[in-house]
Amino acid sequence: HRSLGNVNNFFRVIPDPQPLYQIYMMEQNGQLIYETKEQKITQPSFSGKSISKVKKFFASTASTDSGRGADCSTTVSQPTSNTSMRRERLVAGSHFASQRSLWCELPEVRNAGLLERLDEDMKKLQEAYFEVITSEASYLRSINILITHFMAAPEMLGSKRPSSTITNEERKQLFSNIFAVRDCSEKLLSDLENRLQESLVLSDICDILCDHFETNFDPYIKYCSNQVYQDRTLRKLKSENPSFLSCIQRLESDRLCQGLDMRSFLMLPMQRVTRYPLLMIAILEHAQQDAANYQTAQIALYLANHIVTCCNEGARHMERTEQLLEIERRLVYKSSDLRRIPLVSSGRYLVKRGSLICLNEKRSKKLLNTRQQFQSIYIFLFNDIIMLTKKKVNGTYICKDYSARRFVDIEPVEVNDPKVPHIPLKKPHLFICTLMHNAVGKQVELLLNADSETDRERWLSALRPPTCTNPEEKIYADWDCPQAVAVHRYSPSQEDELPLERGDLINILRKMPDGWFYGERVRDCYSGWFPSSYVQQVLNDHVRAKNYRQRLRVIQVIFIMFSYKCASIEMEIMNNQSKIPKI
Repeated sequence: HRSLGNVNNFFRVIPDPQPLYQIYMMEQNGQLIYETKEQKITQPSFSGKSISKVKKFFASTASTDSGRGADCSTTVSQPTSNTSMRRERLVAGSHFASQRSLWCELPEVRNAGLLERLDEDMKKLQEAYFEVITSEASYLRSINILITHFMAAPEMLGSKRPSSTITNEERKQLFSNIFAVRDCSEKLLSDLENRLQESLVLSDICDILCDHFETNFDPYIKYCSNQVYQDRTLRKLKSENPSFLSCIQRLESDRLCQGLDMRSFLMLPMQRVTRYPLLMIAILEHAQQDAANYQTAQIALYLANHIVTCCNEGARHMERTEQLLEIERRLVYKSSDLRRIPLVSSGRYLVKRGSLICLNEKRSKKLLNTRQQFQSIYIFLFNDIIMLTKKKVNGTYICKDYSARRFVDIEPVEVNDPKVPHIPLKKPHLFICTLMHNAVGKQVELLLNADSETDRERWLSALRPPTCTNPEEKIYADWDCPQAVAVHRYSPSQEDELPLERGDLINILRKMPDGWFYGERVRDCYSGWFPSSYVQQVLNDHVRAKNYRQRLRVIQVIFIMFSYKCASIEMEIMNNQSKIPKI
């Protein structure tokens, strides 16, 4: 591979700039849609949205490099000549109009005769490497426009300026930690540029990406986690703050943006973080599988996907927290017997909610009571608890009862079932929901009716624990699983195994017939396989729920036998009455 020598000669000329990162994304999405006609491509997503669904954006110009002022506001800095020239060259105009710069188009590449000396796979690999660098430079330009043009506007400075149209809190929710995100991209691009200076033919850049993905990308997770508050704040300000809306419209109409709205700039970190795995896949397609750079690219792909997962989880966690806060704000506890539950807790989220008709609310020993009381109840099913409420016209919910989800037993029933009394319903879609240990420690049975057969099935699916087709294998939900404590130290022999130290508490999620368990270590949520002989199961709520369920089954069998006996006696009495001669 040929060394570049004097790098200043390489970055001397500054061609016309190419479009911003949004335009790059639109172009790549167009290519991706075309390619998927020939082959299936799995795309990482953020908050369930595919990259190919990114909006089409209009053409735009690039910004200058920027820095942060002493008062933490943003000001345009004067970049060094080398940095400025390098950046302009990386995002320079291509011979193909609005496309990004290509490695094969560089005059130095052509003059060195590399296009004739390298095979097709190597040239494609160089293009894949070069795209990582040019797209990062394009992305950084767009981020700098967000900072220098939007965030630094006098109307966006919060309490720092009397002319500001937003508060400090709103500014924080809108722009979050964008400075840290920008610095993260700046450091990555600087290292990539330095590697490009060393040689026209890049031996590898995935080692650089691995280092940054592992150590510098936490700001992306924090920024993406803030998306719920960011979107809500932006919508609220646009609809309720005319001064803010006027300011945004003025900023968006500036030639610097050329039709791109502010939200497209705010979404840049989400778009970029989902792009990294696709860039790594492109590198893997052209690297030799037995080469060291192939292994490095595999690690980089794994780390990039891990970042996407963390961003997804962060955004999902914040969205769930927001949802829990809204529900808790509307909950009302009127009964002195019910202890108020703090809904917002680590790991809790809403699974399903909706109205059902409750035809009785009787304890199991009073199940024979045929008096029916039709009542609409509103159920909140969380991942760990179920809450029964009554919805009021003012939007509040009066809490009637609740139970841990593991203490809930569910059973579909039909109108001819002996457990079900005569019910005057045109379209019965019934199931029995038993709270084996409710809010006051009692057992309560509820006969519920859904609006349709589909609605009943969806409730049953949500309430039931997971099942397995293999009778010798057992699987458990994380909300109702056995626990075990490690009695021996275990060192894994394979990557998917769980290391154990004596005293470790493990949630068992799967039991195999050959004596292996799959579980999650409680102290750090790390999961994997381990031999069952290294742990000892402990008594927990799962065991208690299992005992409650066994007791319930016995009661149900006794009740069915008693019902048949009563029916038999009633039939015998009727037959005897028919034999009595009439006087």
